Amino acid sequence: MDLSLLTQAAPLTAIVCLVYTATRFELPEKIIRSALVMYGKTMVFLVSAWCLLYWVSG
Repeated sequence: MDLSLLTQAAPLTAIVCLVYTATRFELPEKIIRSALVMYGKTMVFLVSAWCLLYWVSG
């Protein structure tokens, strides 16, 4: 299993979430809170999709 993709997905997802929320809000507290929520939801989805694909392929 190639873990390089997994180690790159987490920081890239965090950066995308932060930049996206920074374009929508102005208050730093709101930006960070929204980015963390979006990051959590995105990572849950990505891990679920990865587990499903791993299960289907096995």
